Amino acid sequence: MLVQKRRYLAVAAALAVASPLALSAASPAFAEPAPAVAAAGSTVQELEKALAEARTAYAEAMRARIEAYDKVEALLEYDKDNPPALVVAAEKARKAADEAKAALDAAAKRVDDAKAALAEADEAGKAAAEQELADAELALADARQHHLEAAEAAEQAGTELDDARVAVLRDYELAKKAEKAAEEALAKAEAALEKARQCKKDKALKAKAIGLPEQLVAGERATFTFRMTNGSEHTLDIRPLTFVLIDSGGDQDDLKAEWKDGDGWKALETAESPDVTFTGVEPGERVDIRMRLTLDKDAEKGHAVAAFAVDPAEDAVPCLYGPMKSYDLEVGGGGRPPPRSEEHTENSTHTKGNLVWIVVCVYFV
Repeated sequence: MLVQKRRYLAVAAALAVASPLALSAASPAFAEPAPAVAAAGSTVQELEKALAEARTAYAEAMRARIEAYDKVEALLEYDKDNPPALVVAAEKARKAADEAKAALDAAAKRVDDAKAALAEADEAGKAAAEQELADAELALADARQHHLEAAEAAEQAGTELDDARVAVLRDYELAKKAEKAAEEALAKAEAALEKARQCKKDKALKAKAIGLPEQLVAGERATFTFRMTNGSEHTLDIRPLTFVLIDSGGDQDDLKAEWKDGDGWKALETAESPDVTFTGVEPGERVDIRMRLTLDKDAEKGHAVAAFAVDPAEDAVPCLYGPMKSYDLEVGGGGRPPPRSEEHTENSTHTKGNLVWIVVCVYFV
């Protein structure tokens, strides 16, 4: 993972130019990212999936809002030369109602005129005047019925148009709210993923090499235990971070580092860690890895450093890493190596050269 790779580069560069005794003092230079640790329970992959879904939802909400506005324009801001069907129907029904009203008025006037004519008719014209009045009254009844139907049709068409306009305006407002909610959800998903990808140093994650001697004797093998302790308040997925390097005298090829799993001992390169991940390590729990260092029988005298740390597993949430723990090793010579005193197992605070500056520069490359 990126954090572990950067820590490899930083330590490797530092050990190449300065005494490993300075490693402890340089540990704070493993730049602390912004203190953002995601809540446990969601992996980075799950958060990436959630972000992709949020992006899709936002795109769909945006498209729905645009489509809703198109419908608003169609009913409220349409081209007068090309009105929508509901507008055409409402206008047609309105004109029919107006025409029916005009016909009703004309039929009512005909009745009035027929009544006046009958009142003035003599005996010879009375029969014709009565027939005209009867016909006018029948026409008026028909006109009233036609006007009633036309008025109802116009009202219905107008109501349908009004309802449609209200509906598209309501849908547009809802679409805008949905788009805003989707945008906020997207921002939260982006923030959650960004937060989960950031890693934080936690001094409660302890690394310790138990049984590692102060001297590596030529031709002999030193077996020890790399112990990682989760002193944090979180259940974590962790992996080991190790470095073993001859920094003065001798040759790096004279030193062989190995770790043991269920299949036996496996060799490690200079800046390589055991390929193992421990998942669900609970607060207060510790895990051990058996390791060993073998020095060639012809190795020259010199100095080496071994460094250990707790690192987050790939895509771990929360992403926490512990401080480096360094050990000084005398290389070469004969005799039984002296036991390592407790005070020698603590990180040294001695600095040499510009180690801290080098670590900072390499980390941010």
